Amino acid sequence: MRVMTGACIVFLFLMQMSCRNETKTAIIPVDSMKLIMWDMMKADEWFNRKIIQDTNAIRNKEDVKLYEMVFKIHGVSRERYFASYRYYEGRPVSFKRLLDSLDALSNRERLKRYEIERGQPKK
Repeated sequence: MRVMTGACIVFLFLMQMSCRNETKTAIIPVDSMKLIMWDMMKADEWFNRKIIQDTNAIRNKEDVKLYEMVFKIHGVSRERYFASYRYYEGRPVSFKRLLDSLDALSNRERLKRYEIERGQPKK
């Protein structure tokens, strides 16, 4: 009986470890996720500006087409992106790290644009 119980515990432990590894590989790493989210935000901004000029953009679902382009550029499926987003959203510390890195990227891009507009040399 003890052997059977021990074998069950070892089996359950191995099953738990294998499930964790599958979840980790399916989740997009923070560095890649921030770039995808950055491109998604740019696509949203472009779409919002497009709506002002062309009201047919909503009917043509151009926002969905833009998102699909972003997924294709980054080589990620829609399902994997949203699964990763839900994963980070369910873990506040990881989600904060993701959003902080996205904010830092945004600030770097803003400063780079400011330097270009002012004609200052890049560092």
